[in-house]
Amino acid sequence: MDESISFLLDANIVIPLEPTGPEDIEVGTMAVVELARLAADTGCPLVVHPAVGAEIRADPDGQRRALRAMLLKKYPLLPDPPSVPAAWQSVFGRPEERSNDWVDSQLLAALDADAVDYLVTEDRGLHRKARRLGLGNRVADTADALSILRGLFDIVPEPPPAVRHVSAHVLNADDLIFDSLRREYPTFDVWLRKAKRQRRHTWLIDGVHGRHAAICIVKKERSGEYGLQGKLMKICTFKVSEEHSGYRFGELLLKPVFEHARASSYRAMFVTVFEKHRALIDLFEEFGFESLDTKTPLGELVLVKSLRPSNEDWDTLDPLSFNRRYGPVAAKIRDVPAFVVPIKPKFHRVLFPEAEEQAAFWPGAHPFGNSIRKAYLCNAAIRKLSPGANLLFYRSEDIRAVTALGIVEDTMVTRSPAQAARFVGKRTVYSFREIEELCTSAVLAILFRQSRLPAKPIPLQELIARGVITASPQSIVTVPKEATQWLEKRLVP
Repeated sequence: MDESISFLLDANIVIPLEPTGPEDIEVGTMAVVELARLAADTGCPLVVHPAVGAEIRADPDGQRRALRAMLLKKYPLLPDPPSVPAAWQSVFGRPEERSNDWVDSQLLAALDADAVDYLVTEDRGLHRKARRLGLGNRVADTADALSILRGLFDIVPEPPPAVRHVSAHVLNADDLIFDSLRREYPTFDVWLRKAKRQRRHTWLIDGVHGRHAAICIVKKERSGEYGLQGKLMKICTFKVSEEHSGYRFGELLLKPVFEHARASSYRAMFVTVFEKHRALIDLFEEFGFESLDTKTPLGELVLVKSLRPSNEDWDTLDPLSFNRRYGPVAAKIRDVPAFVVPIKPKFHRVLFPEAEEQAAFWPGAHPFGNSIRKAYLCNAAIRKLSPGANLLFYRSEDIRAVTALGIVEDTMVTRSPAQAARFVGKRTVYSFREIEELCTSAVLAILFRQSRLPAKPIPLQELIARGVITASPQSIVTVPKEATQWLEKRLVP
C-alpha cells in the first residue's frame, strides 16, 4: 500500500496508552491499547503534536512529568506543525499560550492543513469545536478510530452474532458489563432483579467467550413522567462493553429499539444519563434526543426523543433535520429530490445486512453494517446530491430491486484515496485498497443515514411501470418528481 492513514493523538489518548501508575489506568485503556496494536499491524502511524508534549511537560508532578516525557519519545512528533489560521480568532478568540484551548487550536490546525488524516481525542469539547470548523468527520474518539482501522483495512476478529431480542431474565448478572453500572448506581442489583422478574424487553449482543458485548433494556413508562404525555418508553439500561468498543454496537442496538417504538405506537422515548458520559449523550443527540431542563434526583440529564412530528415541524423542517429528529424511519419523500443508486451484492450485504434473506443470522462484525450513519462510494457522473435527498438503493445483478432507503447528509468528489478515506472513514464498507481502485477516476463519496427497508423490495419491472426509472440503472439515476408521491406509499416499512 503506497499510502496509509495517520492519526494525531491527544493527551487524553497518550496518557492511558502510557500509564505511569494505577491512577492512569482508565476505563478506556483497553480500547486505546487495541488501537495502538491495530495501527501497528496496518502500518498507520500514530503521531503526537509538539503542543501535547508541552502540555505533558507542564505537569506539576515532577516524577510523573519526567516519566511521561520519556515515554512520549516512543511516538514521532508532527514535523513543522502548521500555524493556527488567523480567521479562527473570530470563532475561538486568542487563547493563552499553552492553555487547553491553545492546545486544541494547535491540534485542529494540523488537521485543517491535512498534516494528518484524523485526530483522536476523548475530549467532547474538542469534537464540538471541530464540527464548528467543518472538521467533525475527521475527529474520532477511540471507538471511532478502531472502526476506521477495522473498516479500511479489513481487520475483523471472530464475529459476535447479531442482536437478540430476549427477556431480561436471560442476562447474566455476574457479567463484567455491569461492573461500571454498579459503581454508579448503588441499588443496581435490586433494580436488575426487578427487571428480570418483570421480563422486560431486552436487546442483547453476545460477545466472545460467553460475555455480553452490549445490552439495552427498556420499559413502558407511565404518561406524565417528566411532563411527557402519551405512551412513553424508557431506555433503562444502554451499555456497550469496553472490549467490544469500535463496532458501532450502540447504533446497532438503537435500530431495533427505534423499530420497537414505532411498531408499538409510542409517542416518545427517554433515557437518563450522567453528564460525564459525553460520548453516549452525543450518540443520543445525533438521533434526535433533546435534553430537558430538569434532572433526575441522582443528577442525571433527561434526554427525550419525540416520535410524533408536530404539524409545524412537518411543514418547516428540511428533510435531513426531519429525519434526524424523528427518524430513522420517519422521512419526507413526496416532492423531495430522490435518486436510484445501484449497489453490487457484495457491498449490499455489508451495508444493509438486515436486508438479507437470513437476516436473523447475520454476524454484526462489520461496524458499518451495524451503524445507522453510513457511506457509499461510486464513480457516478453526477456530482452533487443535496442534503436531505432520498437514496433508493437498488441491488443489482441478483435481486434487481430497491431494498433500502437512505437520506443524504453530505457529498464530495475526489480522486485522492486519502481524501476519500478521511471523508468516509468513520462509515465506509470499503477497504483502503478498494478506495484506491475506485480513485483511478473521480469518486463521488456520499454520507447518508439509513432510514428504512421497504416491507417488500421494489423490483425493476415495478420501478419502470411507475415511472421511477426507465431501465435497469447502471449509475445513479434521478427520480422524476411526479414519481415521489407513489414512492411515499410504496416505501411504507
